[in-house]
This record gives sequence, structure tokens and C-alpha cells, in this order.
Amino acid sequence: MASKINFSPWVAPKTLKKFSDAPETQSIRVLQLSLAETRQEISAEALSLSGAMEQKLDAQGRRNMDVIAQGSAGSLMASYMKSFSLKAAIELGIADIIHRHGRPLTASQLAAKIPISSTVDVSCLDRLMRFLVYTGVFAQVRKPAGEEAEEVSYGLTPVSSLMVRDNPHCFVPLVMLSLHPLAVAAWDNLGAWFRSEEGCPSAFEAKHGEPFWLKASTDAAINKVFNDAMSSTANLSVGRMIAGCSEVFEGVRSLVDVGGGIGTLTSLIANAFPHIKCMVLDQPHVVAASSPLLNVVAIGGDMFESIPPADAVLLKEIFHDWDDKSCIKLLTRCKEAIPKPGGKVIVVDVVRKKCADQVFDEVQLMLDLHMMVLQNGKERSEEEWKKLFTDAGFSGYKIVTSLGAHAVIEVFP
Repeated sequence: MASKINFSPWVAPKTLKKFSDAPETQSIRVLQLSLAETRQEISAEALSLSGAMEQKLDAQGRRNMDVIAQGSAGSLMASYMKSFSLKAAIELGIADIIHRHGRPLTASQLAAKIPISSTVDVSCLDRLMRFLVYTGVFAQVRKPAGEEAEEVSYGLTPVSSLMVRDNPHCFVPLVMLSLHPLAVAAWDNLGAWFRSEEGCPSAFEAKHGEPFWLKASTDAAINKVFNDAMSSTANLSVGRMIAGCSEVFEGVRSLVDVGGGIGTLTSLIANAFPHIKCMVLDQPHVVAASSPLLNVVAIGGDMFESIPPADAVLLKEIFHDWDDKSCIKLLTRCKEAIPKPGGKVIVVDVVRKKCADQVFDEVQLMLDLHMMVLQNGKERSEEEWKKLFTDAGFSGYKIVTSLGAHAVIEVFP
């Protein structure tokens, strides 16, 4: 049939009109018209087929996108499992056991050394470890145990090394604070807080009936968890801070660490720079719970009321706990405590920005939300920091260096 012929017409329609009415010319005209009709039929059929294919592809693409979206939503929904699996590994002391043993261990060996309950099958521990391997917390090591099977052992990674309690950079106290039932309950209350008409400044206060700081001041257990966590962050960052920007301490003869907790950071600075007279200022109940430190004077007081005079005032992760108004008040007290000229305020805190490593972008965003939930605080961009310094009457500032998601800022009167 003509509709199955696949070739291009060899005579143009306009040329056909100039021919005579000879029979052969009439035949050519009939053939041309037939070919034109055939082309239209083929084109219509091709367009119809193309449209159907596009619709099929679009439908397939939508189905694929739906599957991916469902997977992403499921992963977000279950993200808490990563946190609590990490917490379980800490509570079981798995990293410490592997570290003390000096080599990777199987689930059976770990179960014997923990030890786990006789009512819990070892395979359950193996499944927990398998998940923690996937998240990068532990490493999986396979050793041939026979011709048909192999035994799986678990070793440390850079992440789980931070879970070893003998490690001076151990971050276990920080994990235990972040996943404390009081903090988790505050996060669980976030949606209700947004709708509440009670006017509570944070989801934590809305849930527990009092601010975090008041809760810590009246609950010795919470106070210890918090102070241990702050000591952990000091140990994690102070080495990098001293090594990367020791110039901020040049010419400083006296320093007061405001909100310095039990003095871990202050003590490390005093050891690194023995010529500096170091003081730590914190609330009386914090100072009362701390042990005496060599070359560090501990002072109980309210940083919003008065700060001891010093060449430099150091505030590590203090401002992100407070709203702008409170920060300006605190900066004003800092300005009163330092000499002019020659004095300075040293701020160690997050400067929100786009980071080279994506993991720190996520850390910044999560810290910002965490401060909002617990204390109505926030992480600030450089422009927001600049406005705080200007509003408090400072003449200038300098971002000295970045420490992951954090930065060291010098502020001048």
C-alpha cells in the first residue's frame, strides 16, 4: 500500500502546476497528491506516537521522582534512628571496648565484653553495628573464617575515635547533652510551640515551664551534663584555636573567660600562655561545682551585671545562646571591662556562611535551630555580628580564622 512507501517526492507541487494536461502529467499529479496525503498521514501518526512516548516517559519520570521523594521522606523521618543508635553505642561503651582491645572485634566478642543481656540475641547487636557502619561511625572488617563463610569484625573510624573516653577530644558529653530527654522533649514540642499563644521564648521553656538556664541552676545532674559538654567543646576546639591564631593572645597580660563553665578552656589557655593572668566568670552554682584549677581564678557572678577588668574578654559560644538585645547588653559589659585603647573582646562562635565542606553547612543550620529550640538563641552571619558590635559601640572587628563551622573574632573598642 502507498502508506507503507518511504521515500521523498521527486517533483515539487509548484512544478506540477506548469505541466500540460497530458495523461502522463495527470498521472504524476495524482501520484504527487497521493504522496502528500501519505506524508500527512505518516506525520500525524508520528506525532501521535511521539506524544504517546513523551507521555509515557513523563509518567515514568514522575513515578521515579515519586519513588525518590518517598525514599527521601522516609530517610528524613527516620533520621532520629542515627542519633539514638549513636547514643546506644556510647552507652554500651563499644568504642572504648574496641580501643582497649587494640583491634577489630566481632559482634559476639563485643557482646561478651559489654556484656549484653542473655535475653537479647547477638544478631541484634550485629544489626546495630551494621547500621553504624553504614553511617560511618564504625568500620567493617571481613576476615575469612572458612571456605564457605567469613567472619565480620568491627573497628574504629575517625568518628568513633571521638567516642573513646580517653581521647582528649572525646565528644561523648556533647552527644549526651544534645540527646538528653529534656532536650529531646523540647524538640518534640517544637510544632506546639509555634502555635502556642503563651508567649514562651523557646520550645524548651514552653515544654518544661522554665528556661534552660534556670533548670540547670536547680538540677545538679543537668548542670553536670551541660558543664561536661562545654568542657568537651573546649577540648575539641582549643588546640586548633591556639595553633591557628595564637596571635590573638599577643600582648595580653590578663584574660577573663566569660561563661567559661568549670574552666576547661581557661586552664588550657593558662598552660599555653603562662604569662597571662587567667580568670573564669560563671554563675555561682557553676563555680561551686568546679574543681580548683592551677593558674586560674574562678569568679561567681552575673555576666550581664559586671565583668572583671582584663586586657581581653573571651566568650566562647556564649552569644548564640541569647537574643540580640541581650547580646548588646553583654557586649556593653565587655566594653566596660577592657582598656581603651589596647583591650579587645575575643569571640569564638559560628559565623554563618557557605562553607567549603557541606557537612559544616548542615552543622550551622542544625546549631541555629538547636539554639532556637533550647534557649531562643541563634547563629549569626557576619552582617548580623557587625550590627551587634556597632550597636554596642565598638569601633571595629576582625575575623581571624575559621575553625570548621566556628570562627575566632577580635572586637576592638
